[in-house]
Amino acid sequence: MRKRVAIICGGKSGEHEVSLRSAFYVYNNIDKNKYQPLVLAISKKGKWFFSRRFEDLVDTRGLLWRLKPQLEEIVLLKDKNYSQIFSLKKKKKLAKVDIFFPLIHGTFGEDGCLQGFLEILGVPYVGADVLGSAIGMNKEVTKKLLSIEKIPVTKFVVIDKKDSLKEKKEKIKAVVRQFHFPLFIKPVSLGSSVGVFKVFSRKEIKKAIEDAFQYDTKIMIEKFVKGREIECSVLGNDAPQASLPGEIKSLSFYSYKAKYLDPNGNEAKLLVPAPLNKKLVAKIQELSIKVFKTLNLRGMARIDFFLKPNGQLVVNEANTIPGFTQISMYPKLWEISGLKYPQLLDNLIQLAIESHQEKSKLRFSYQDSYNN
Repeated sequence: MRKRVAIICGGKSGEHEVSLRSAFYVYNNIDKNKYQPLVLAISKKGKWFFSRRFEDLVDTRGLLWRLKPQLEEIVLLKDKNYSQIFSLKKKKKLAKVDIFFPLIHGTFGEDGCLQGFLEILGVPYVGADVLGSAIGMNKEVTKKLLSIEKIPVTKFVVIDKKDSLKEKKEKIKAVVRQFHFPLFIKPVSLGSSVGVFKVFSRKEIKKAIEDAFQYDTKIMIEKFVKGREIECSVLGNDAPQASLPGEIKSLSFYSYKAKYLDPNGNEAKLLVPAPLNKKLVAKIQELSIKVFKTLNLRGMARIDFFLKPNGQLVVNEANTIPGFTQISMYPKLWEISGLKYPQLLDNLIQLAIESHQEKSKLRFSYQDSYNN
């Protein structure tokens, strides 16, 4: 009997549209002889919708895909070894779910919130757990943990929305003095280059900070690192493996448009694999696995680096739910490493089952061994 895999997409996030695209390619590439794909789409208002067919939920016309209007709202219910999809309007069960495949990038999907909900449902799900997701989503926490392990990261300063005007001005002044231009300004907990700006003058800083604060209560100002942009895909649980690395050649920086809306490569060129010698490839793979383990990740992640002219590798960030579109690096890197898209999805699902079985062996109620 085929396992029922519910692909979760959309969400209350600045990366809503990106998520729909990732879900489309997973839905169409999953092995339908082995799995029965279902689609759970979450609106920007947080309402859940269900269909067995992707095209019933999503309008794929134009650059920015959207959920179709007048969809039927559903809820998820806990039930034995699977979850129930329940219609609020019809007051009846619509389908069962054996495994969840979260593909919501960003807030409420990649930060541990969704993972916590899926833990409560008690059904296997693909990717990092609550802790790993929360760590990987927060760039500040990620960099601090990696620094403890002596893993080089980009230098940064964090500005909190609650900081006084004086504190903000002092931080900006210090950053400009220490880091110089250009600078990167980005939300602390978001991905896909949403709200990210590369600034070249004091005049640009204020506008960039205001825009970045639309997406998060904390923003990060990073020192520009001159170097090649290298990415590596990691797959596994306790014994993760790393793919061959890839390289991004962008006009300015790897923007949202370049990542998801530019299949012709006008904004950025993806070199897959990256032109690197074997020794450097091995070093990148080794460091990618070390980052993966340090951040308590499971299932999958894409680790992003800067390769400086002197050969030093600097970690930029880790993505626990990387893009799965036709131009996304994560599946592309595994494909050139010998793992085709359907097999990659199969491996991820099996890793989810493995993690769930491991957790199922844990005791969740206290038993006094002295009285037994």
